[in-house]
Amino acid sequence: MKRLLLLLFALLLIGCSAQSAHLIYLPETTPTPTPMFTPTPPPEPIPITVDPVTGEGFLTDDNGIPILNEKTHYYEYYLSISQMRVFEENGETLLDAVITNDYPKKLSGGLRIVFSEDGVKYGYAQLKTASGDLILLPGENRVYADVQTEVDVQMMEYTIEVSTPFIPVQ
Repeated sequence: MKRLLLLLFALLLIGCSAQSAHLIYLPETTPTPTPMFTPTPPPEPIPITVDPVTGEGFLTDDNGIPILNEKTHYYEYYLSISQMRVFEENGETLLDAVITNDYPKKLSGGLRIVFSEDGVKYGYAQLKTASGDLILLPGENRVYADVQTEVDVQMMEYTIEVSTPFIPVQ
């Protein structure tokens, strides 16, 4: 009980003590600064005028690809040569290969293969299908050629040239 009275007395002393308030002075408000120069307005956009395009438009194939070079367009975009083999049989040099036509229609044209070494041409051949001309159906087509040469061209470098531009056939 003594403890309780002592605790009650201590609370009365703390609760009745004098409190003092201190006044805190706030700083004065600063005026908003006025600019010493006038800003320049942003530049106005200059309108650009473009003259209308005149002349012919691009010629395109059935797939919408522009034909920039009429001689090599179909060869470069739609034809690929694979399984090419050069061999000799009965004293003749022969060539056979597979040409894949990725164009949706038949293509007719001409391809020539030229064998050369150090810039000297040693043989050439015109590629043909079984019909005699080079008419390529969509998909894989077997082609052959009789190489005109007097030397062995089997291991020589070669180039394939478009001799007759390819055109779609109905």
